[in-house]
Amino acid sequence: MNKLEMLVIAGALACATARAATIAHWDFEGGTPGASMAQGGSGGVPAVPDLSGNGYTMYAWDDYWGPEWSALGDTPTGAGLSSQHSGHDDGYVFAPGLVNWTPLTWTIELSVKLNSLAGWNTMIGRDGFTGVSGEVEAAFYFQNNGIDDRFRLNFSTMGGQRYILDSDFVPVAGRWYHLAAVSDGSTLQMWADKLDGNGFQLVGSLSLNPANDNRLRATGTWTFGRGWWNGNFVDHINGNLDNIRFSDVALTPAQFIQVPEPSVLTLLGLGGLTLFVRVRRSQT
Repeated sequence: MNKLEMLVIAGALACATARAATIAHWDFEGGTPGASMAQGGSGGVPAVPDLSGNGYTMYAWDDYWGPEWSALGDTPTGAGLSSQHSGHDDGYVFAPGLVNWTPLTWTIELSVKLNSLAGWNTMIGRDGFTGVSGEVEAAFYFQNNGIDDRFRLNFSTMGGQRYILDSDFVPVAGRWYHLAAVSDGSTLQMWADKLDGNGFQLVGSLSLNPANDNRLRATGTWTFGRGWWNGNFVDHINGNLDNIRFSDVALTPAQFIQVPEPSVLTLLGLGGLTLFVRVRRSQT
């Protein structure tokens, strides 16, 4: 077996591992640009299919409280669609399998563009009281904090301990980023691809208490585009989400969703099929 064959096999095994670990995945393609994800419905309308095959469909409430499909090209790559949020809307998943998800090792990824950094902005949340005495916070927040605008992870565990990790990364309004939150049960990390050609960079790390049960605490519906606090829906974002994926293992940066940069893409429209071709940069 030559070196090229070994590399191909290693790459295939890595991809297979990532696929096997995928719990849920939404990429927001297949909609109508600018249309409501609820498509005129109300009371909870199936909107975005789960690419993992596990059936965790994302729902929209109605034309106002649900997000819209973005304009064509309002994505990290400049092609396709994303989920567009206007400060009052969200997508949500209430399937029991995801609601009851309590992994010890996990990875949650998303692409995000925030048009406004004002206040607290929760990209991914989890509804419901934790049952921990005195707590009014939700069980999970992946957000842009309202203190100094850094990306933050804030979650409660089955052991009752809450962890808060503020990254060293302050985003710029109106720009796309791809983020990954990773826990191997003993260390929490946040990675960011600023889509500037430098790939994924570690922007925050936190050691977890080995005496605590560090599994994610399950409380309720997962939400996308807002958070929950003391029984209220809060922290709605003004911006866009894309490429959301949940995995039940601690992925490495090489296994994260790799988002090509618009500046190094040639888009070829062939009979409605869009091909992405990475252009090799000069090393001189």
